[in-house]
Amino acid sequence: MSMGRLKVDPIFSDRMVLQRNVKVPVWGTGTDGERIEVECRGIRAETVVSDGRWFATLPPMEAGGPFVLTVRSDSGAVSSFEDVRFGDVWLAGGQSNMAWPLKDAADAEAEIARADDPGLRYYEVPKVAYEDGSEPESSWRVCRPDNAGDFSAVAYHFARRLRRELDVPIGIVGCNFGATSAACWMAEERLRGDAVLRVYLDEYEEQVRDFDWAAYEREEKRFQDDFAAYMARAEAGKTGDELGVLPWPPPMSPRSFMRPNGLYGTMLRKAVPYGIKGFIYYQGEADAPKAALYDKLLEALIANWRSDWGDESLPFLFVQLAAFGCDGNPGGEDWALLRESQFLVSERVPNTGMAVSLDCGEEHDIHPKDKKTVGERLALVALERVYGRDVQSSGPVWKGMKTDGDRAVLEFAFAGERLVARGGGELKGFEAAGADGEYVPALAEIDGDKVVVRAPGVPIPARVRYGWANYTEANLANASGLPAVPFRTDRPGRGERPTS
Repeated sequence: MSMGRLKVDPIFSDRMVLQRNVKVPVWGTGTDGERIEVECRGIRAETVVSDGRWFATLPPMEAGGPFVLTVRSDSGAVSSFEDVRFGDVWLAGGQSNMAWPLKDAADAEAEIARADDPGLRYYEVPKVAYEDGSEPESSWRVCRPDNAGDFSAVAYHFARRLRRELDVPIGIVGCNFGATSAACWMAEERLRGDAVLRVYLDEYEEQVRDFDWAAYEREEKRFQDDFAAYMARAEAGKTGDELGVLPWPPPMSPRSFMRPNGLYGTMLRKAVPYGIKGFIYYQGEADAPKAALYDKLLEALIANWRSDWGDESLPFLFVQLAAFGCDGNPGGEDWALLRESQFLVSERVPNTGMAVSLDCGEEHDIHPKDKKTVGERLALVALERVYGRDVQSSGPVWKGMKTDGDRAVLEFAFAGERLVARGGGELKGFEAAGADGEYVPALAEIDGDKVVVRAPGVPIPARVRYGWANYTEANLANASGLPAVPFRTDRPGRGERPTS
């Protein structure tokens, strides 16, 4: 196949950040047989166009800049990119809480006013639900007050903290899309080849079997009307029965952004294999209906992405879901089960890390506005787990329980200097059950690095759970202010990190 003239992939542009200290892949299209030379910092790499594609690799380079990266073909075509920096690049994936822009987050005006950092740069993979032959414009942007409002708020605060601590350029590749399942971001063979995960494909294929575009358009119109009415009620401050239930999901089509594997091809693959330090990820809300499968789904996604980048040890850091009332069902447990699935992944998959955001949630808003706390907690995980800094990144993690009469004595890892009730006052969020398994609210007190739990009507506690609800005000933390991971003692003790 002949692609005509030299072209460099759109992810390469002026002001880009390239990953330091690793081989640097650069790629694009051209005419078969053309010789291509890539040069940066006086170092060159050569390749030849084959089947319309070319791929070159520069050797590892230290942090620094600005530099110029130049691509030449032997036909005389030249593409040059100015103000190139070498530093650390993180891919920010997920759904709407990762996509949520800085301009809509808490303290937006003040945060944007001070968002002036030439060493922090952002690239947004164009949000393409279905390939139609067009190629949306995209480029790297230097962090300034006139554009930072459009950056992912979580990714911005993550990058800003790393900038302060590491003093090297930080690049973010945003690759996210609201309301998406993890299945949207995975290769088809990863789902089809797994007897458990195949359900995501099976359900989709059933939805689009004998697909009728006219019927779909009618359903889509009805959905859009219902959704607009719901949002109008929400903006008017309605809650509970007056607000009603969010009309979701929208009808499925073969071009839907929600179809399994779709965004993997239309977005994620556009960034592969751009050199990166690792991944940050905030997603899971869309997968709450299948919460019990989520640990397997997330593990498969991590393996998929690492395989695509050719590095099984790439750090994968993610956010555990915040508290949310789930449209009038705050006491439900779908989100609690999904948080547990997320934690299981952090426990058993090497080179992963989890930032707890339970306390950042809002009962009536699935998009909590405190994105700074979330981004900075992800940065703490990166600083400790990836960069080896002497910082504390984890809140208390339950690791065992002993029964002493009517008391359950809970032990915790990562308690730090001491356990505390965040905000002062009594501990909240604990429940206990006897042999009958019926949970009741429990009284809990801190005793050093332990928590002692008693519950009226439970003479011998057999099990305890904490923060086990869609929305909870559970407030156990360590002295660093990092919240405890929600748990239930039905499962084995925790607190051991996986090794690489």
